[in-house]
Amino acid sequence: MKRAFRDILKLLIIIFVFGLVGCSKPGANQTRHKHKFQVVSVDKVSGSIGDKWAITITVANNTASNMRITSASAYVKHNGRKVGRLVLDGEVVLPRRRCSQVEVPLRLIVSNPIVAFSLLNKLRKGDFSGVTVDYNIAITAFASHRLFEQEGVSLEQLAQQFNLGLKK
Repeated sequence: MKRAFRDILKLLIIIFVFGLVGCSKPGANQTRHKHKFQVVSVDKVSGSIGDKWAITITVANNTASNMRITSASAYVKHNGRKVGRLVLDGEVVLPRRRCSQVEVPLRLIVSNPIVAFSLLNKLRKGDFSGVTVDYNIAITAFASHRLFEQEGVSLEQLAQQFNLGLKK
């Protein structure tokens, strides 16, 4: 059971990181922003059930100012039913003009454990249909404050948008 919760958390973290990587709007600016800021890798996941979680990510921030993620959350839904929510549990600073490892404190809230286990089994079989994500991320850089949000994004769309493959 503990392993199942850890797998669900990893799924939510991947979705959360997808959101971080995809903060720019589609179009010409997206290519430019992708090179200025990107999540390079997810290095470590730590925590336990009923406790706070943390992921360590490597990020490249080639902008002229520190970026601060002031709030973020992601809902995972399966066939329209909420499965869980991942919430940022403290501000995260991404140092300017460098590639660095950053710890992201998180809280996992499982809304419906039965649906979560059902979803986990479905994902392990390679079936990603009916899985959608609603996310919002607030980022501050210098004097600019931006809120990025998107609703009803399929897991497959997120993977395509960020050039990641899903195992089927």
